[in-house]
Amino acid sequence: MQENDSGCSFLTKCVEVRRQGALAVIVADSDPSNDDQYVDMMDDSTRRNCSIPAAFLLGKDGYMIRRGLEAHGLRRALINIPVNVSGVPAHRLRQPPWLVW
Repeated sequence: MQENDSGCSFLTKCVEVRRQGALAVIVADSDPSNDDQYVDMMDDSTRRNCSIPAAFLLGKDGYMIRRGLEAHGLRRALINIPVNVSGVPAHRLRQPPWLVW
């Protein structure tokens, strides 16, 4: 877990954490009150490639994960993402998909 409001591109964040040995990265907005505004993760025209899975979370979701890690004295976490077997598309549930799991 690393907090960094550097203003660098999503791709730069992905490439840097990969260089440091990460197997995947979740980038969250730094505003913990943001629960509805997504950030545009556009190409930065450097022709680099992020070779690990990367995802973006809203600030509020990222804050909740960071708070949970800090409460347990952890800097990283192993995340298992189960398959949606409910038959209901995630966008119709109107809640974060991990609440269903």
